Amino acid sequence: MSEVKKSRMKPRLGQLMTQKGGMYVAEALKRADATLETLREPSLTGIDAYIAALDALLASGLDDAALIEALYARSGDIVSLSGAERSTAVQVAARSLCDLLDEADGLSPSALAGVKVHVASIKLLHRAPDNPALQAPILQGLASVLEKQRGEGKAQG
Repeated sequence: MSEVKKSRMKPRLGQLMTQKGGMYVAEALKRADATLETLREPSLTGIDAYIAALDALLASGLDDAALIEALYARSGDIVSLSGAERSTAVQVAARSLCDLLDEADGLSPSALAGVKVHVASIKLLHRAPDNPALQAPILQGLASVLEKQRGEGKAQG
């Protein structure tokens, strides 16, 4: 008859924490914040470029399918860099634009107007101070635009 042997493995994280020369959590967080701050401006500059790309795409004259795809890609790029913003408002607005584009069958005049409202809102929110009292009405407006577009989609379907 075999006997079951139990062994306790010490987690690697625990080993690292008890190692000489380690660092306190507060120090690690402080260093991480400093690293993120050095990445902040390049990320914000990237968002500037993506916003300019959204404007260029809206003026490009691409067919609906290509325009929706390109706008969606640039909006997704903004989402990926939006952690550099002082608030989550830009990320929320860019995600809302992604949802609007994802659910659009084409760019009807009202859908195109909704896209333009989203792009204008992203411009307003980008690099703005974190002020929920000013951001909330903008984000609520975008949510209304998205809901209206969803309602129009159901009425056509």
